[in-house]
Amino acid sequence: MSTTKVDPRIIRTKKLLVEAFQEVSREKKMSQITVKDITERATVNRATFYAHFTDKYDILDYTLSVTILKDLNDSLVISEVINEEVMSTLFISIAHYMAEVHHSCEMNSETFCNQAHKRINNELEDIFTIMLRNSYPEHDIDILVSSASFLSTGLSDLARHWLNTSSLTAEAFIEKNLPFLLHHITHL
Repeated sequence: MSTTKVDPRIIRTKKLLVEAFQEVSREKKMSQITVKDITERATVNRATFYAHFTDKYDILDYTLSVTILKDLNDSLVISEVINEEVMSTLFISIAHYMAEVHHSCEMNSETFCNQAHKRINNELEDIFTIMLRNSYPEHDIDILVSSASFLSTGLSDLARHWLNTSSLTAEAFIEKNLPFLLHHITHL
């Protein structure tokens, strides 16, 4: 089986564009950023940008993927079961990730956090679906995916709520709130 090796020039160019985008996004709101701003900072032409990305939102998504989201994926745990410890670990990983996104680009934190929030939901839904399939292999996959969606949205929204309203650490926040939440979910 052969593997395709990526040309190092492509890797370097994408890295240069991502770094330029990150620098520009610290100085301007997302609505004001242009492809020209990014290409001038990266010292490449527009054709080079468009060879790698479709627009500034595409590079935003890619930037989240290769920087912070990569670290999040590395820290997320897939367990055989969903329990309080797993939920707590996932919440803390997500909360730290969202805080990092928020602080890495405060001028565009709303845009970056919205995009990151979507990506987190997708990643979590995949993780919860795997966990639920491991725990309930005989159940209908549609029910498991719906349940995974419920769990992922709830957990990522809770992390966003923590980021926007709490002065507690992520660890203290989830330790305080999770037992209550789990109790009420299981006793509806």
